[in-house]
Amino acid sequence: MEQAISIALSRQMTLRRAMDIVANNVANANTSAFKAESPIFSEFLMPGAKADDRSGLNNAGALSFVLDSGTKRDLSEGDIEVTGNTFDVAISGEGFFAVQTPDGERYTRSGHFAVDQNNQLVTQQGDPVLSAAGAPITINPDDGVIEIGRDGTIAAGETTIGRIGVVNVDNPAAMKKTGDNYLETDQAAVAIENPTVMQGFIESSNVKPVVEMTRMIEVMRAYTSTQKTINKMGELQQSAIRQLGREPR
Repeated sequence: MEQAISIALSRQMTLRRAMDIVANNVANANTSAFKAESPIFSEFLMPGAKADDRSGLNNAGALSFVLDSGTKRDLSEGDIEVTGNTFDVAISGEGFFAVQTPDGERYTRSGHFAVDQNNQLVTQQGDPVLSAAGAPITINPDDGVIEIGRDGTIAAGETTIGRIGVVNVDNPAAMKKTGDNYLETDQAAVAIENPTVMQGFIESSNVKPVVEMTRMIEVMRAYTSTQKTINKMGELQQSAIRQLGREPR
């Protein structure tokens, strides 16, 4: 009976993790370029542990637990929305913007940029956006109307200022989240030669709130059902203890 409770508890732990992931998706439904995630569960056979076998037929099997193996990120592109802001840019297709942070180079698809007091193109966190050459981009708004070409080239009037770097890696799904909608990786980032960058647009989150709310309900139902099972097992255990504890007449 203790074995059944332990297995049910392993299921509850993974369901709590699933609820955290769904809740995070819902919370970021309006975060630009956010990518929805889903949990990955697998079976874990406890080494050396065997289920009770009261049949005498030596049919005891290995105990099978639920294991939280990780998360899967949905890399599909979110809707491209018009903002009309000069320094809002969206990537259509594959690729990431490269950003220089205090902790090293990071990557993002959120192109909600601005120019700081040092005339550098920065993210909402104040981190410099890197050019195709891997250097910060300096823009002087006094030079004229800023235009960003489809390939990321930034120009003020007839003067070319630089080109926003758009890079990619071999396995984007393996990139790790570091907060602030940033990703990091040990993979070599390679510049995309002909990216499609759209000025005055922002890629929205690819989270589908209705789908996530449905998943949340499913997780809650599964958690409640598992809790009922655990409670029932506990009641049976207490009943058995009371029966065994009775004095013989």
